[in-house]
Order: sequence, then C-alpha cells, then structure tokens
Amino acid sequence: MSYGSIKRFETSGQISLISLTKLCVALDCTDELRRMFTNVEYGSIEEVLRERT
Repeated sequence: MSYGSIKRFETSGQISLISLTKLCVALDCTDELRRMFTNVEYGSIEEVLRERT
C-alpha cells in the first residue's frame, strides 16, 4: 500500500477496497472487515438510498 493511499485515506476517508483489505491484513483486523460485508442490514438498494437522504 502506497504512502499516498494512506495519506488520502487519513485526510479524506476515501480508500479502495484492495487498499482497505491490505491495511486490515497489516493491522490484523480482517475479521472486522469480513463483518462489514456479511452483516447486511438492508433488503434492497432503495432502502439504502432512502437512508442517505
């Protein structure tokens, strides 16, 4: 993972999925990452869009 990717993540909160995965592996927090994608709270994209507004 590049220094630029880390800096962008720290300043803007934006990170690619591959960079996030690498960061989680390095920090030994892959279980938390896995839970982010397995605990689905929404039944449809419409539910997601309604919550964002």
